[in-house]
Amino acid sequence: MCMGILIDDDMCEETTPDGRPVYSISIASELLDVHQQTLRIYEDKGMVIPARRNTRRFYSNQDLAWIRTIRFLLHEKRVCLTGLQRMLGLIPCWEVLGCASDVKEACPRSEQRSNPCWVIAPRVDEMCYKCPVYRHAAEYICDEDELVLAINSS
Repeated sequence: MCMGILIDDDMCEETTPDGRPVYSISIASELLDVHQQTLRIYEDKGMVIPARRNTRRFYSNQDLAWIRTIRFLLHEKRVCLTGLQRMLGLIPCWEVLGCASDVKEACPRSEQRSNPCWVIAPRVDEMCYKCPVYRHAAEYICDEDELVLAINSS
């Protein structure tokens, strides 16, 4: 599984407009009103990719919005974790990334659909938290009204 990115100490002082991860797991769990172990479970299941500095996890505002969406789907829409993993595995990553058909056919992501593509074959040419498939996952599994409800639910 992808382990995220390495970040510098100066990135941890405040939220940045470019979406860099700046919240430690303790701050993120407090903002989301969830236990830190819940965030670790989401990471273990491949649903969240926090950035890393040494062994510490850091979350961006976009990660927090995505986690709120995950929680909305789990608690309000009654989707189970396995079901959510499968839904994420069905996102057409080749469409999001604009892959040519020959690249799509050779890609290991097209063979296995039970996990998100960023778990199956993490992109090596980019930092994982910037992966467009990961960043737009919520838009593929929720409609606009659900996204608004999810973001405003906590």
